[in-house]
Amino acid sequence: MKKQWHHIIQFACLFMVLLAIMLQGFTKTVKMKPLNGYTSETEKVDFCFKNYYDGSYQDYLTQQARENTGFREFFIRNYNQVCYSCFNRVTNKNIVKGYNNELFLKPYIDEITGKQLKNYYDDVEAAKAAAKTNVDATLRLIDTLHKYNKEFLFIFAPSKAAVYPEKMPKEYQRQISDFSLEEYYIGLFKENSIPHIDFYNYFKAIKDTVPYPLYTRYASHWAEWTIPMVADSILRKMETLGKYKLPTIQCINPNVSSIYCYLDHELESTSNLLFPCPKPAIPNPIVALNDTLGSNPPKLFVVGDSYFNQLQQSPFINAFHQWDFWRYGIIACSSKGYEQVPVEELIDSRMPLVEADIVMIVQTAPLIYDYMYGLHYLAYDMLQNNPRYQEERIQKMIKSIQSNAEWYDAVVRQAEERGLTVEENLRRNAVYVLENNKKHN
Repeated sequence: MKKQWHHIIQFACLFMVLLAIMLQGFTKTVKMKPLNGYTSETEKVDFCFKNYYDGSYQDYLTQQARENTGFREFFIRNYNQVCYSCFNRVTNKNIVKGYNNELFLKPYIDEITGKQLKNYYDDVEAAKAAAKTNVDATLRLIDTLHKYNKEFLFIFAPSKAAVYPEKMPKEYQRQISDFSLEEYYIGLFKENSIPHIDFYNYFKAIKDTVPYPLYTRYASHWAEWTIPMVADSILRKMETLGKYKLPTIQCINPNVSSIYCYLDHELESTSNLLFPCPKPAIPNPIVALNDTLGSNPPKLFVVGDSYFNQLQQSPFINAFHQWDFWRYGIIACSSKGYEQVPVEELIDSRMPLVEADIVMIVQTAPLIYDYMYGLHYLAYDMLQNNPRYQEERIQKMIKSIQSNAEWYDAVVRQAEERGLTVEENLRRNAVYVLENNKKHN
């Protein structure tokens, strides 16, 4: 009899657990902490013979059952925690766990081990050739920007894997490539005197001398306390490029705490663990600009990756009269009031570039393979085809024709032959010369 009661109690407990899971799946009565990371809704598949026969309807039902299982978030976090604590691994395939619980993004590891280069180029020589072509296009862009009194600045944003390779698992340390495309670009920039800031080598040089890590244990971006140093370095560099008086970044309170902002533990967050990881105290500084803002602050146009988002969310951005940011060259936000707008939907996507005083690029190693997101070609065409600048170029060409007596006399004779005024024919010739030059550039 005791044995029967024992079975009944076990069955009742199991039934209650399954019932609770089922009810939670339908009603969502208990509010669960949502999972972090990218998610997308499952596309609905209607029931019909074709979908049933090819199995797509069954797959849809299976996926729906998974997504609507009661307490799903708890079960996933519990499984992730066991893998993390007992087997020293992260279930997120994009995250690698290194020494002392250091977390790394896999794409950044793939870059320094040479795996990413193989995905883009046949060999190192092909990568070098592409880099030289891109740098030549950058030089042409800079010359064009200078014609319109604009400055150019490229920020090499190093990855955590590049700065702290010794904290990666040994299996990846042994695979580190002898060739770094980012270092090669830096060498070409120095050789051609292209304005840039090399945080790649600077971070590696100072990492053992600073009081706190430049990247936190559970993040892939710069640590929050590193941002004021980066921001002030960029402002000082910009002052050397143009006649601007830009403010300095001042630390009001270092605010040392073990409570991290999101980007200081982003990889832990997307690992979706059951329990928070122990966090050593680090600064989460409160900073501000000083009062030395010039009377005519510049307008800034930025194309870059997520490393600029940290600057965008800091007082750094207030040093400019106006700013526009194209993230990955695709999504635009601006001080003019819009954010998360696809660039292709902007009424005139040339205007941020046309209005800007400084054009800045921010790229980290894995994304440098998509060099400047094509802006080195797009920006050149945007400026060349801008109506305002086009008219300026036409007027300059007209003056050039008028200053050449032989050329001007030929234009006058041509105007008489074609029944045009001299002014009309001057403009026709100026436009023809500019279009012909454009074809040969």
